[in-house]
Amino acid sequence: MMQQRNTQMTTPTILRTKPRMFAWFCVLAVAMLLLLTACGSSTGGGTTSNPTPTTAPAPTATTAPSPTAPSGSTNMVTVITGSSGFAFSPTTLTVSVGTTVTWQNTTSAPHTVTSDTGSTLNGMLDTGGTFTFTFTKTGTYAYHCNIHPYMKAMIIVH
Repeated sequence: MMQQRNTQMTTPTILRTKPRMFAWFCVLAVAMLLLLTACGSSTGGGTTSNPTPTTAPAPTATTAPSPTAPSGSTNMVTVITGSSGFAFSPTTLTVSVGTTVTWQNTTSAPHTVTSDTGSTLNGMLDTGGTFTFTFTKTGTYAYHCNIHPYMKAMIIVH
């Protein structure tokens, strides 16, 4: 006699035979649903932001500074990169006794402000650094950069 198999099942076959596969299938289905939800159903008809162009303010005219500074004022000498290398700008500055001069290094290299005659006009200018000196006596103060000897300038104090 042949045995009959019970064809009536109370749970789906996949649940009884391969529970791990079913678990992975469920995880995959949930992941797909999350992916579809995250992507949304947008067809490109959403709103986009168009930047509004702005106009730069118009420059205002200024008067160039006088090469001679009044007594007790401050003047600036800038270390720049020129067409032939580094340079002090301006190369000649005329000031009155009591004027403070500030040197500012705008280059990527260090520089010095070194008196040609060994006076107290000596300072170091690191990248982005400044050096300040107040001139208390009349005279012509020639100076150079020890690191770049071709850099030469002078301050005339009257």
